[in-house]
Amino acid sequence: MKKILLICLTLFLMIPAYAQKSKGNDAEKLMDRISKRYKEFKSIKADFVYTIENKQQKSQEKQVGHILIKGNKFTLDIANQLIICDNKTIWTYSREVNEVQVSDYSPKEGAIRLDDIFTMYGRGFMYKIIDNKKEANKELVFLELTPKDKKKKYFKLKVTVDKTNQTVLSTQVFEKNGTIHTYNVTNQVPNLKFEDKKFVFDPKKYPGVEVIDLR
Repeated sequence: MKKILLICLTLFLMIPAYAQKSKGNDAEKLMDRISKRYKEFKSIKADFVYTIENKQQKSQEKQVGHILIKGNKFTLDIANQLIICDNKTIWTYSREVNEVQVSDYSPKEGAIRLDDIFTMYGRGFMYKIIDNKKEANKELVFLELTPKDKKKKYFKLKVTVDKTNQTVLSTQVFEKNGTIHTYNVTNQVPNLKFEDKKFVFDPKKYPGVEVIDLR
């Protein structure tokens, strides 16, 4: 469950960017500008609504989540779980059973690092703008991203950005099994000051918690 949450949240927050200079179409140029803006942030706090839907199974579930990021550290609160990482250790706390699992943080084990969220999309995606719309004072741009690696579990992503404020508003991940993950950002605030202790699990705050050390 922890890996699923981290990967999904990474996909939701990742901002398209590319390492090499590209001749670039309009979609790439737009996402490059947005990427540069996000990469200048020292920290970010985001609130979002996560929806998982499978039309074939006629199922839908919504969850509210919150994430704090400071450099390579993060705190993710979603689905009755609290996941905290100081870039060395990762704590996964379950409120249902008042239990925390402690593990070494090994981002190299996976294809996606949560602390790389602002630079991952450009490594292997094709972009195109599929629609534009004006809504209130916002100029919305709808983009479609297709992974070049056809072995990915997902075959398409749709990203909605506010061109005026250069922010990402929502991301949809379309999996080959018919599941759609949707992340709607309800609030995001950059450059807040977070103490480092925010990214370390404190058992004193959870009386009676069972600590399972897997290191």
